[in-house]
Amino acid sequence: MLNFVLAMLARQFAVECRSLRVSFTRLVLQPAIYLFVFGYVVGRMLPAGSSGNYAAVMAPGIVAIALINAPYLVVGGSILSGFYFRTMEAWLLAPVGVRALLVALVAGGTLYGFASALAVMLLVWAMLGIVPANWALALYFCFAGAAFFALLAVAVLLAPATPKQGQDLFSLLMMPMTFFGCTFYSYAMLQPPFSGLALLLPTTYLSEGLRAAYAAGGSSLSGGAIAFGLAAATLVLLPLADWLLERRLRNFTW
Repeated sequence: MLNFVLAMLARQFAVECRSLRVSFTRLVLQPAIYLFVFGYVVGRMLPAGSSGNYAAVMAPGIVAIALINAPYLVVGGSILSGFYFRTMEAWLLAPVGVRALLVALVAGGTLYGFASALAVMLLVWAMLGIVPANWALALYFCFAGAAFFALLAVAVLLAPATPKQGQDLFSLLMMPMTFFGCTFYSYAMLQPPFSGLALLLPTTYLSEGLRAAYAAGGSSLSGGAIAFGLAAATLVLLPLADWLLERRLRNFTW
């Protein structure tokens, strides 16, 4: 199984190396634009004394956006290419169990998400001069968040009848998770009923957890409670993703 997982990771790395321009856009250019527009331009338009506060609130949310998108690009790209280009048959012919495929998908999504989050954290430091007050907590949220969203991508893509329907479902979920999940603002800024809606979205807890790690963002939710909840949610999602993958690929009819 280990050789299969390493081969899948090597394949994903080779794919990224062949599209360096696209990878650069994902990892650097897009987050840099967000940070410039919302951290520098919009921040300077706010009343005197508030621009720095808003930059500190917004920056962890941009890291959270990277943690949402990167695992889906890896996991979703593998599953969708397997569906559209029939490469999934080759995976099923490999002398390993279906669970090895799950490990490979989640490992690739987690590593890519973690690397993306670190790249954005470096951009935040370079462009806004903001660094985490608690590096251990920040790195934990980067790794655990990437693992959670990698598993979530597996579950969402394989829950419907086909990955194409799962792709449509994930696209539908991306809008509320990105804009209502406290990425560009903190939970403390919300009023009912929007504060209740935000608590239903996983990005709210990831964004607020990162704000707790940065400290300057003034998270209104407990960082320790979010860290425990994220670990528990990941452990709950793991058997669900395992069951869905086994169920969909047991009798491969796509």
